[in-house]
Amino acid sequence: MKKEKEKNRKAPFITVIKDTLFALKLSFKYAPFACIVMLLSYLLDSVMYFITGTYALKYIIDSFEQGGISLENVAKTVLLMVLIPTIIQLVVDTIVDFAWNVGSIKIEVAINKMVFEKNTQVELSCFENPDFYDKYVKASADITTNVFSITYTVFFFFYTILNTCLYGSVLFTLDPVFIIFAIIPLFGSFFKKKSNELWHKHLTEDKVLHRRCQYTQRVFYSNEYAKEMRLTNAKSFMLKRYDEASDGRMNVVKKYGKKEMLLDILGNKISSILANPLAIAYAVFSALVGVPWGAPLGLGGCAIVINSVSELSNSFIQITNQYYRLHEKSLFVEDFREFIGYEPQIKENPDGIVPQVGTIKFENVSFKYFGSEEYVLKNINLELKSNEKIALVGHNGAGKSTLVKLLLRLYDVTEGRITLNGVDIRELRTKEYRNLFSVVFQDFKQIALPVSENVLMRPFEEGDEEKIIEALKLSGVYNRIMELKDGYNTVLTKEFSEDGAVLSVGEGQKLAIAHAFLKNSPYIVLDEPTSALDPVAESQMYNNMMSIGQGKGMVFISHRLSSAVSADKIYMLDGGEVIESGSHLELMARCGKYADMFNKQAQNYVDIEGGDVDEE
Repeated sequence: MKKEKEKNRKAPFITVIKDTLFALKLSFKYAPFACIVMLLSYLLDSVMYFITGTYALKYIIDSFEQGGISLENVAKTVLLMVLIPTIIQLVVDTIVDFAWNVGSIKIEVAINKMVFEKNTQVELSCFENPDFYDKYVKASADITTNVFSITYTVFFFFYTILNTCLYGSVLFTLDPVFIIFAIIPLFGSFFKKKSNELWHKHLTEDKVLHRRCQYTQRVFYSNEYAKEMRLTNAKSFMLKRYDEASDGRMNVVKKYGKKEMLLDILGNKISSILANPLAIAYAVFSALVGVPWGAPLGLGGCAIVINSVSELSNSFIQITNQYYRLHEKSLFVEDFREFIGYEPQIKENPDGIVPQVGTIKFENVSFKYFGSEEYVLKNINLELKSNEKIALVGHNGAGKSTLVKLLLRLYDVTEGRITLNGVDIRELRTKEYRNLFSVVFQDFKQIALPVSENVLMRPFEEGDEEKIIEALKLSGVYNRIMELKDGYNTVLTKEFSEDGAVLSVGEGQKLAIAHAFLKNSPYIVLDEPTSALDPVAESQMYNNMMSIGQGKGMVFISHRLSSAVSADKIYMLDGGEVIESGSHLELMARCGKYADMFNKQAQNYVDIEGGDVDEE
C-alpha cells in the first residue's frame, strides 16, 4: 500500500486516469442511457453553439458587406440557423434531465451500497480507531457528488475538444497567428494543479473539525442528551469544544486562504486579461492595414476572429482546467477507493470449515487494541459447553464485554486461540459461526421499523406472527406492545412517523431480548441485557432465559450477582484476568473477591429463596 501511494505521487496523471475510469465505470454501469444521451447532448451543443454564435454572425456581416441579399432573406436564414438548433437542443436537454434524474439515483444507491457493504465488513476495531473513522467519513462524504462531477467533467472535456477543433480550424484558415493569442491563457492554468492540491489539504483538515462541530450540534439537538444538557454543566464545555473546533476551521481558512487567492490570480486572471485585447488589436490591424503573411480580413472575418479567439482561448483553458478538475476530484475518489479497497482482517471465510455446535474454549487468550501496548485481557482460559450456562462477573472495565466480542469474533485474539470443538474459530466460516449466537448487548438499538421487524431483524414473513407474540411474552413486553396503536406493527421512534412509538429504556431492552428468544440459536449471549430493568422484572427475565435456554450454551454478564447464582459456572474477572472460577457455592466457600462482592450486594437483598435473589 505504501509503495503504491509513493508511485501515485510520482505519477499523478496515472492516478487521475484510474480514478476517472473508476467514476465513469460506475456511471455507465448504473446509468448507461443517461450517460450516453448526456454525452451526445454535449457534442450536439458544441456544434449548435458554433453555428449560432460564430457562423451566423459571419453570415450576417458578410451579407451586408457584399450586398445583393435582401434583409428579409438574411433574417429568414439566420432565424433558421438559430431556431432549429434551439428546438433540437431543447428536446435533447429535456430527455437528458429526465434520464439523469433517474440515473443519478441509481448511481447514488449503488455507491451507498458499496459503502454500507464495506462498513459491515470491516472489523469493529476500525470504528474505534479515530484515524480510520476520519478516513471513513472523508471517503463517504460527497463521494456521489464527486463521481457525478467527474462524469460531467469528462463529457465537458469532449465538448471542449470539439470546440477546439471547430474554432481552431477557422482561425488556422484565416491566420495561424491568432492561435498564438488563444494559447496565452494556458500559461496561467498550470497554477491550477497546485491550487487543487492546496484545496484538498484545506478540505481534509476542515472535515475533522467540521465533524466535531456537527457532533456538538447533534448533542444539542438530540433528545438523548436533553436531560444531561439541563441538569449538568455539559452545555458550557460542549460550547467550549464547539468554539475550539470553529476557531480551528477559521484558522484553516487563514492558513490556506492567501495562497489560494494568489494561485487563483496567477491561474485564472492575469493571462486571460492579456489574451483578448492583444487578439483584438491584431485583428483590427490585419483588417485595416493587412499583414504580409495572410489575406486581409474583412469585417466578417474580423468579427469571427475576435469571437473565435475568445472561444478557442477559453477551450484551451477548459481543457487544462478539466484535467485539473479531474485531478481535484480524483483526490477524493482516491480516498473512497482506498476505503472500498481496504482488506478487513476478519473476513468472511466461504471456504472455511462449517461450524458444528459443541464446546467452545478460550486457550491462553490475551488481547490488546491496535496501537495499544496495554493488554485488556491476559491469559484467559475458560470453557463453554453446548448445554452449559456460564456467568462473567467483575467490576466495570474488567474486560467482560471485550471477552464476549472475542467470542463472537468481532475482534481476533492477540495471543492464544478460541476453539469450537477443537477447531480455531478463525478457520470456520465467519457468518455461519456468528449465526450460532443469539446476542443482546447492553447498548441495544431500536430501528425506525415496525416492532415485528425489530424482533425478527428481517422482513416480516407469513407464519412469523406466533413466533413474535411468543417472544414478546417471554421478554415481558407483550402487553405494552399490544397497547400501541397498531400492536406489533407499530413503527418505533418518530424518525419517519409522528405516530411512531417511543419505548422506555427498559421496554426497549425487553424488545432486544425478545429477538434473542425468537432467534432460537444454540448459544445465547447476554451482555448486561437487564441493566434497565427493575429487580423483579430482571428475575423473571432470567427465569425465562433459563427456561428457554435448556439444552443451549449461555453466556451472560450482569452487574447484579444474584443473576449469576443459577449459572453452572462463574468466571470472576479483574484487571483483564480470570481470578476465580467455579459455581456460586464453590466461590462463596472460598471467601474470595466474588464472595466479598456478593455479600456487599446482599446487604440490600431482602429475600433469598432457593438460590433466587430479589432486590428490594
